[in-house]
Amino acid sequence: MRLEPRREGNPRRFFLGLLALALLHALALFLFAQEDPEGLPLFAALLLLELPLTAALLHAVSRLPERFYCELEGPTLAVHLPFGRRVVHVEQVEAVRPGRYALPWWTWKGEVAMPGYHRRRLRLLGRPAEALVGARRGEGVLLLLKDGTALLLNPLDPRPLLFWKERA
Repeated sequence: MRLEPRREGNPRRFFLGLLALALLHALALFLFAQEDPEGLPLFAALLLLELPLTAALLHAVSRLPERFYCELEGPTLAVHLPFGRRVVHVEQVEAVRPGRYALPWWTWKGEVAMPGYHRRRLRLLGRPAEALVGARRGEGVLLLLKDGTALLLNPLDPRPLLFWKERA
């Protein structure tokens, strides 16, 4: 069963805004480059190469949050991330608790924050926890693991995840 996270923000609009800023920057540089007519053809060629590459990169990065979702497959929970996945077996889970959360707006080294995907390390209930959520705040499900860590997820419909341990 596929569980989509509750997402906040639209990464496509964010990256389209970055592309618009790149285009304005290129236009401003082009206007300044017209003062030197000898270097203008080289500059125009570089801009024609740079802009499609920038657009392709921003488009690829804007699609990364769509690759983030959870999947319940019997006794295993697979969290599909933009790069890789994390698998949790029901035997590794000590308890499953619903709750509200709020992530800080800043990020530290090794953490990811963009519209629609947040990956943070924090402490919840006195345990080191990893938050894999689509929104910075809201309602989520906390999986307390037997190794003393925790995993925070925020599916649109938390009921299958809340009753997953009891059914398995």
